Amino acid sequence: MPRSFRYPSVEDVLDIHEDIVSEYPDTSPGVRRRGDVGFALAYVSDGSFGELPETIHEKSFHLLRLLVANHPFVDGNKRTALNTTAAFYLLNGHRFTYDDEVRAILKQFGTDERTVDEDDVLGYLRSNNATRRQRTSVPTEDRTRDDVPLDDVTDDIRRETVLRVATADRDDHRDIYDALNTE
Repeated sequence: MPRSFRYPSVEDVLDIHEDIVSEYPDTSPGVRRRGDVGFALAYVSDGSFGELPETIHEKSFHLLRLLVANHPFVDGNKRTALNTTAAFYLLNGHRFTYDDEVRAILKQFGTDERTVDEDDVLGYLRSNNATRRQRTSVPTEDRTRDDVPLDDVTDDIRRETVLRVATADRDDHRDIYDALNTE
């Protein structure tokens, strides 16, 4: 039986982007092509033209790629892609423990996605993840990420959870988000 995944919605991604814009006043607001956000999410969940990313890392690779390369936002595409992918991982029991190397990957997706070596990025994604057994929870209003098991997250609170996870990720990696802001 294939594993089921939890995915952020288009509205979740737009909310993440809006939060990023609000944190960085020099980031121009605006959505160029909302459909590109929908396409990215549909591709990682359902595939397209007979191709379907199967593993969480393949899905994350394409989520990063499509949200950066298709440039759905006026500004902040790399930060939105990274933050959405980190939230996607956590919603599915993984913690994306990325480092500064992710900036080069995102930049390459943004400038010439055809030159990105998928195997290298997949290796990076795999090696920079802690599984659910090591990190098991998400943030809530009065608790930290390590207090609430992911199993307690229901679809009813998914949107709130996605935004809290995204905010916590940005706070944990502020130096990387600040650097992406100037690139």
